[in-house]
Amino acid sequence: MFDIFLSHAHQDEACARTLVKRLEGWGFTVYVDFKDAALSQLPDRALADRLVDRLRQCRLLVFAFSEASVNSRWMPWELGLAHGVIGRAVLWPFTQRALRAKAAQEYLHLYEALSPATAQTRLEALLGEARAAAVRPADLRAMQDLAGITANKAPEFGQPEVATEFMANGPMKLYLAWLDSLTSAWRPK
Repeated sequence: MFDIFLSHAHQDEACARTLVKRLEGWGFTVYVDFKDAALSQLPDRALADRLVDRLRQCRLLVFAFSEASVNSRWMPWELGLAHGVIGRAVLWPFTQRALRAKAAQEYLHLYEALSPATAQTRLEALLGEARAAAVRPADLRAMQDLAGITANKAPEFGQPEVATEFMANGPMKLYLAWLDSLTSAWRPK
């Protein structure tokens, strides 16, 4: 498990390396692509699958951006995926010009931009919440959605075939997937 998934443009690798040192110096574990040698040898689909897997192993995405990031094809995808998979993302602007470039990317306004002066304290708070949480915010939203669907379907549960079909295709599948995920950690490989 990593504390932080660092998303950055390849043009910003030097800045990203400096940021990784800073984050690790603050005691955070960081996943970043340039530390993952396997990434350079993967075709696009396998690369995407590996990044999804890594995102699932992280508590927070830090979207480290500059004006060059506007041209990245991977960064918006990583941010959107992290929004759904992790449920936590923050912005780390490398420069003041990056903050101005943010205006061209409306979706970035959904996320908090960290200030270098208070970043360590804010990251400690966010990661503390993430470590304490039994479920990730994205997973919690999915469970709440299922509860709402179940409540709306309740009047039809007087018909046994409707109730049986719903349970088999909804809550039971979710529960079995959770149980399988939980027990896979103890299975011999």
